[in-house]
Amino acid sequence: MPDRSVAPEATAVARPHLPQPREMMLGNIPVTVVNQGLQPLVLFEITVPVGRWEEPSPGLAFYLFKMLTEGTSRKSSEEIAEAFDFFGSHLEVTPTLDGVSIKLYTLNKFFPALLELLVEMLTESVFPESEFNTLKQIRIEQVRQQHAKNNAFANLKFREMLFGKNHPYGLLMDVEMVEKITYQDLLRFKSALLTAPQLYISGLVTDEEIGAIDRCFGKVAFHTRQATGKHRPETTKQLEVTREDSTQASIRLGKIIIDRTHPDIHLLKITNELLGGFFGSRLMKNIREKKGLTYGIHSSLIHLQNASYWTISSEILREKTEVAQQEILKEIGRLKSEPPGSEEFKMVINYMKGKFLNSFDSPFSSLEMIKGLKQAGLSDEYFYSFLDTLDTVRPEDLGEMATRYFVEDDLIYLKVV
Repeated sequence: MPDRSVAPEATAVARPHLPQPREMMLGNIPVTVVNQGLQPLVLFEITVPVGRWEEPSPGLAFYLFKMLTEGTSRKSSEEIAEAFDFFGSHLEVTPTLDGVSIKLYTLNKFFPALLELLVEMLTESVFPESEFNTLKQIRIEQVRQQHAKNNAFANLKFREMLFGKNHPYGLLMDVEMVEKITYQDLLRFKSALLTAPQLYISGLVTDEEIGAIDRCFGKVAFHTRQATGKHRPETTKQLEVTREDSTQASIRLGKIIIDRTHPDIHLLKITNELLGGFFGSRLMKNIREKKGLTYGIHSSLIHLQNASYWTISSEILREKTEVAQQEILKEIGRLKSEPPGSEEFKMVINYMKGKFLNSFDSPFSSLEMIKGLKQAGLSDEYFYSFLDTLDTVRPEDLGEMATRYFVEDDLIYLKVV
């Protein structure tokens, strides 16, 4: 019987053979295929580059794509829902700042029929006005709830501080903005549904699935993406938002940072992980375990299509926010002057290797990683160079990265109390 009081010895992670996607063009539509499955199941995803940068009115893409399931010229919303239920399938529509993701999970044998339905929804949606009004009321309540919760509001407000109120990434939706959107706005914007999509499929993919995609999407007249304007960030260095009924504060620190194409990005990822990227990080050990100021604190590198930023986030008791900020800055300073010891260094490197390999533990998660790479305009060499960096990084490299990128005078600070 193994001794449960002794942790198992860590073994070296061998260089993995990552799944190789197959890239093809069906007409003028790019398709990425990750044929990695053993079960007769596929995930088909359409990404449409229509988000904050393309919207004539803020939040309009949310309505446009969320209403895909509300009826076509041939089917009602009930019939669409019944079709997906009948085939035991799932449709997921997710608007983001940079675009919209439409995901279809289904068994292979039902894929052709559901693909026909999906194309019908894209090309023949009728956008019932009554459903638009219902969705608008739901959206108003969602925005109210986001503004009412300190942590959700802090995330939105921090992005506004990073990029500025008039920047697509910084624009903070409020109830007044949502109420201004009209049904006519939606109808004028409906052609955006057919904007230059990228198609992805993973799972057990055969020629039959590829043929179905070709038949269904080959007959659709997609149009090219329109060029978007450029927006310069206008940052706000420091802000405190006070709320009378708050017992807990949300704090955010960070800055706009290098993107995934920069040669330092892998070293910076490791540095961020050591500082606050996982449960054994320095911020967690100090702010949570030693000082007891929070249940959790986390630092992240967030990559959007046209910008990247770094943030430290935590929820703190109102009266302890100043102490927490001082301790955060102290840990950033310590990272610059005190490289990790051998055990701490080994722990973070092994953790990141394991976390990376777990990102490819299923066909669907592999597709998510590969999609992110493709949308950033990077090749799979990015993944291998990350693994090489994990093997060659030195403890002192992390201090150099912290000194270069985590400059205290550059940090933006938000407190919502």
